[in-house]
Amino acid sequence: MTPNAPALDLFSLEFKADPFPTYATLRSDHPVYCHHAPYGARIWYITRYEDVLTVLKDNGDLFAKDPLNARSDEKRDSNATPNVSRMINRNMLFADPPDHTRLRTLVNLAFTPRRVDSLAPRIAQIATSLLDQMAASPPPWDLMSGYAFPLPITVIMEMLGIPAADQGEVHEWSKAIIAPGRHGISLKERKRRIRAFVDYLNEMFAQRRIHPGDDLISALVVAEAQGERLSEEELSSMVALLFVTGYETVVNLLGNGALALMQHPEQLTRLLADNSDAAWDAAIEELLRYDGPVETSTTRWARQDVTLHGQEIKRGDIVRVVLTSANRDERQFVCPHQLDLQREDVHAHIAFGRGAHYCLGAPLARLEGRIALRALFTRRPSLQPATPPDELAWRIGVIFRGLNALPVAP
Repeated sequence: MTPNAPALDLFSLEFKADPFPTYATLRSDHPVYCHHAPYGARIWYITRYEDVLTVLKDNGDLFAKDPLNARSDEKRDSNATPNVSRMINRNMLFADPPDHTRLRTLVNLAFTPRRVDSLAPRIAQIATSLLDQMAASPPPWDLMSGYAFPLPITVIMEMLGIPAADQGEVHEWSKAIIAPGRHGISLKERKRRIRAFVDYLNEMFAQRRIHPGDDLISALVVAEAQGERLSEEELSSMVALLFVTGYETVVNLLGNGALALMQHPEQLTRLLADNSDAAWDAAIEELLRYDGPVETSTTRWARQDVTLHGQEIKRGDIVRVVLTSANRDERQFVCPHQLDLQREDVHAHIAFGRGAHYCLGAPLARLEGRIALRALFTRRPSLQPATPPDELAWRIGVIFRGLNALPVAP
């Protein structure tokens, strides 16, 4: 533990319900906080905005995304045999330059702004259909299971080109990748589902090479830069990453964003009075800053010994930057604990990270967030939580911040 730091339970229900006072204390007194994991690893939590930026902008020189790059040659050799997790981890999220640069270049050829923007009419159609289904049953409605969960999974399935007949089974397999703990999936079952998922994808890749379509998997298969293409393992890993970035962030943006707007009716009233694209775009940015979908960035490993604020981070230590803390840093934002949909400094937020590992799915999450929340509150401007704030069930975990359920009523 960091010397003189309080003992923190970062996995407790009480902490997850409202982590912001704890993070304020850490920013003030222990900005580089060491947590000792039960299995012995030292995990450093970085909570101040400027320090978080320093880590995010590091290009793999001090903080590696591939854990092998933070290990000695002897330890690298002992971990050379791939396991089932590495079947879906050969993507940009776990790569450092030059591998990361090559992978990002290839994926950017397929995951283009034009492709994302073209989804807007279909997202609006899905949102309308889900709201119709909710309205057909008596309130209260669970906004998570009825809206926030099904909308992005439908979008990402269709974007990838998964046939409608296969989407149910693929969704079940994908739960082994997207927060398996939330779904109560055992390690054995997780391995089975990942293997089935990868086998299915490999068949799709083979089909798309012969008969490419207008879907994202086809675009990934044919993407080529400087004579290089994605390997089979890289393709399945990239699709797995797209499931996470194209689903998990949107689910939490919709849930957290809807809750914040309902808890600030004066802000919502002003937003609906304007109801323009520009007003909603600005609102999404502030909702991302105020209570974003990703609590801490994905893990980095110290590539060498680093001293930060007097704390000695050793080579091989795990480092996590706390995005939700940085976005509430008093040193960076004016009145950071207030929701202000007209905030002038909002674009400094780092809800999707920064630097080379900036979230691939950020444009899609923004688009889905704007369309889905706008449709929800335009149709139900007086929507209210049907559960007291202190009884809401937040998901346990340090990476994502989101609700298990959000009962609402008109």
